[in-house]
Amino acid sequence: MANVSPFKALYYNNQTFKDLTSLVIPPYDNIPAGDEQKYLNRSPYNFSHVLLPKGENEDYSEANDLLKKWQEQHILKETSVPCYYLYQQSFEAYGKKHTRHTLMCAVELQPFSAGIVRPHENTYGQYKADRLQILRKTQCNLSHIFGMVDDDEGFLENIFEKWMFEPPFLKAHTDDGTEHLLWKVEGEKYPEIGEFFKEKSIYIVDGHHRYESALMYAKESGAYGDANKPASQMLFAIANSFDPGLIIFPTHRAVKKGYCPSLDLTALEKQYQLLPLAPEALLRFVEKSQSTPQFALYYANNLYLVIPNQWQNEGESMGRSVAKLSVTWSDHKFAKEFCGIDDTNRSQKIVYDKDVKSLWEKRENYDLIIFHAPPAVTDVINVANEQKFMPQKSTYFFPKLAAGFTMRRVG
Repeated sequence: MANVSPFKALYYNNQTFKDLTSLVIPPYDNIPAGDEQKYLNRSPYNFSHVLLPKGENEDYSEANDLLKKWQEQHILKETSVPCYYLYQQSFEAYGKKHTRHTLMCAVELQPFSAGIVRPHENTYGQYKADRLQILRKTQCNLSHIFGMVDDDEGFLENIFEKWMFEPPFLKAHTDDGTEHLLWKVEGEKYPEIGEFFKEKSIYIVDGHHRYESALMYAKESGAYGDANKPASQMLFAIANSFDPGLIIFPTHRAVKKGYCPSLDLTALEKQYQLLPLAPEALLRFVEKSQSTPQFALYYANNLYLVIPNQWQNEGESMGRSVAKLSVTWSDHKFAKEFCGIDDTNRSQKIVYDKDVKSLWEKRENYDLIIFHAPPAVTDVINVANEQKFMPQKSTYFFPKLAAGFTMRRVG
């Protein structure tokens, strides 16, 4: 089903830069407001100088000029032949050390309706327009789409083990403590990789907007469906969905003061079970995926475990995979019915935070806090297979892929 191929990577010259720590950055949409200057100051060659917009009406002409200049100065090089790349990230999450592997490759662009590349999130026009503009100007895949594939027999891992006997090609460390290593092999030596993916669908983990922007660019440039044109493909980093290093963090919701000061617990108990939850049990709750929808609620100095009474009945209208998600119930049921919070005012009334300890310490600053357990990887796959969308900020895969590790020219 999926057409996957090796590609010529554009990368920081590893003869000049032995370590890319001062050069790589998080994905553009994962850099907190105000942190941009931190990355810009690290090096005149930091990737933020290319990837980040300089203002509201940025047309990315400067980014294109900078890429050309860096190639002329041999700051950036390009591999001489198409290659596959093993990307290893070593990190700590939930108090344990983990390692995650992804395959960097080029994937043929297809509309989501074809079912070959499958999304789990909705997309928004303004973000796609921005990413389309930078693609038009630079004619380069600057960041990867993070994807995953069902590989229960460990095909990819068996291949990766053969590659890691050599020293890594590139390396870096990022601010979140993650070590990033990259190996490369010539693509023609591994035709079985392309054969493996022909029987598979690819699930998007992160990068829905970038994918749709790349598809739009392929169509407007006349490259769509033409395998001889690089713009018909997009740069991906694909993990095995069974990789134990595929970690998801939950995103918690705190309602600002004044937006839900009085909660009708009597009415709430008609639709949900409210079970007392000890504060010391909260950390355990937010680290383990649940098989049924439930969330922890802090309100009026009390902590509850909240479980919908009839969640199975919602499966027919919204899809069973979506009805099973705790975020569906917290955002589209509980918050809407009991706090008047919906898609029109959510950003005004809600604070999102992944740090449970920080939120708990600041709990008196909010009317209430909803704490979530992480969704399982299978939840993401099931939603995508049902052609549904998860609510906004349902998943936060950790760690993020480093932007600037490799790029791919499409023009």
